[in-house]
Order: sequence, then C-alpha cells, then structure tokens
Amino acid sequence: MKIYITRHGQTDWNTQWKLQGRTDIELNDFGREQARKTGEGLRKNGIKFDRVYTSPLKRSSETAGLISGFPQKDIVKDERLIEIAFGKAEGTTSEERKSIPELEGFDNFFTAPEKYVAEEGAETFESALARTADFWESELKPLEAAFRNVLVVTHGGTLQSLLLHIDHRELRDYWKVRFPNCSMNLVSLKNGIFKMEWNSRLFY
Repeated sequence: MKIYITRHGQTDWNTQWKLQGRTDIELNDFGREQARKTGEGLRKNGIKFDRVYTSPLKRSSETAGLISGFPQKDIVKDERLIEIAFGKAEGTTSEERKSIPELEGFDNFFTAPEKYVAEEGAETFESALARTADFWESELKPLEAAFRNVLVVTHGGTLQSLLLHIDHRELRDYWKVRFPNCSMNLVSLKNGIFKMEWNSRLFY
C-alpha cells in the first residue's frame, strides 16, 4: 500500500500567520487552486486513490475532495486526523501572544516542543501522538491488502505527529521538516511495516 499524506490548502489565517487549531476555517481561493492543481498533477503521474481519509474540519475535507475527485459522502472523516487544539492561543499571531501573559510559554510549542506545557483547552503532544499512532496501527495497517493508494489529508501539526511515528524523530525535532500547503509525503506499507519514502513534494 502507498499512503499519500498532505496538509490542507491555504486559508486566510495561514496568510495572516494565525493559529487555526480546531477553529473551522475554510480554504481561500488560492488554497482551492492548490488542491485542484495537486489533484491534476497526481493524476498526470498515474496516481489515483482507492480510499480517502480526512480531518473533519472544512479546510481539510474540502482539500481532500478537490485533490481526489471523491464526493464528500465517500471520504472518511476521522477525528484522529483533526488538528491539535491550541485553546486560548487559537486565532492569535506570534506577536499578539507576546502581549498575553497567560500565553507567555506557548511559543515553546514551536521552538522547544519537549518543554511545551498545554494549558486549559489545548492538546498535549502526548495526546496527538497517541491518536495518530492509533490511526496508523488500528486503521491503516489492517487494510494493507485491500487498497493500493490511500490519500490522507490533515493539518500542519497533526501531519508532523503522523510522520514522527514513521521517521522516528525525537520530540525536540518535531518541526525539523517543513510542509507547504498541499505538499505530498509518501509512506509505504509492506508486510506490516511502514516506511518513509519521501517528503514534501509539490504536484502543483
């Protein structure tokens, strides 16, 4: 099985550097174009999908439909793929967080993940890593013989968590790899073993 994993297309909050988290922000027009062109690029390379998974948030599910051509009713919306929750930090920029005392330590999330402490309403790295591990082991591994190509559409933070299980990074290196919107990552599954094939390729 080949598992193609991507981050959703661009949103207005992406362009404003606002933390989105669980806030249900829609794609902007450029994000929709990214997703359409990515789908076209994949098809030109002979890649068509047998099953599609997405986070339930709009920016992810719309991206999944535009890339795959699947109607929404045929796309599997899985809560394990939802973005990490940021609590009171959602909707803020880095500059704005500097003026909010209770968010003083939040930037450890990006600069020193091993020191990050999730405040009220936010998700811990431990929780994100547990749910993404369960997605690999309980959802995808049993389907190895059933499908050839699977698409997984998620978010920047959750994408890092998914791939950390495969490339075995330490938590401190959580952000070592960068993923532009709609960039593709390929993981193979053979004989019950997941393997990282490549990162961050653009098809648009």
